[in-house]
Amino acid sequence: MAAKHRVTVNLDDREYQELSALSDRHRVSLAWLGRQAIIDLLERCESEGLQLPLTLSPEGRTAGS
Repeated sequence: MAAKHRVTVNLDDREYQELSALSDRHRVSLAWLGRQAIIDLLERCESEGLQLPLTLSPEGRTAGS
């Protein structure tokens, strides 16, 4: 079995509420959603050659904000 690594992410209240609602609506765990988001980012970086930091929202937040 491959080694597993833990990553901690801090979310503001709105981000957590929205992620929790998505988790409940689709009956998946928060961890599953996080893994899927990370997988998607890694695939996009590889296939599209994305440069970081990425703009993540219309408000101009970036991954480092």
